[in-house]
Amino acid sequence: MLCDLVAYVAKGNDATCLKDEDGRPWAEIAGHRHGVSISHSRGWVVVAVAVDPGLLIGIDLEYRDEGRSVPQMAEQLGLPGTTSVSDFYDAWCRYEAIFKATGESDPVVQLDLSSVVLPVPADFASSLVMVDAREKSHPDSINR
Repeated sequence: MLCDLVAYVAKGNDATCLKDEDGRPWAEIAGHRHGVSISHSRGWVVVAVAVDPGLLIGIDLEYRDEGRSVPQMAEQLGLPGTTSVSDFYDAWCRYEAIFKATGESDPVVQLDLSSVVLPVPADFASSLVMVDAREKSHPDSINR
C-alpha cells in the first residue's frame, strides 16, 4: 500500500521504497529522498508520503483501548500517572509520529516539534508530523 502511494506521488518517475538502518521507511523518487510513514490499528491503516523531497513525515493511529492501564506508560512520556486514557493515546500518537519522522525518542526533545491531529473515528487517536530536513532549526532530531 505504501509503495503504491509512493508510485502515485512519483507520477511516472523512478521510485523505490526503502528502510533505513533503524527500520524506518523512506522513499527515493527521481533520485531524491522523500519521507513516508505507515500505521495501523484495529483494521484501519493510514499511510503518508511527503510530496516534496527533504520532508520527514511520521503518522500514527491507535485505538483508544479503555481497558488498558496507562499510568506507567504515561509517565514514560512525562505525563502524570493520572492521565486519562484519551489524553494518553493523544500523547502516544504524537510521540510515535515524531519518532517515526525523526528517530528522536526523547519526549523532552520532541517538545520542540508540533503535530496535527487527523480526523479519525471517535474511538481512535491520531497524529501527523512533518519536519523539513532542509531547515537547520532541528539538527539534532533530523540527522538520526
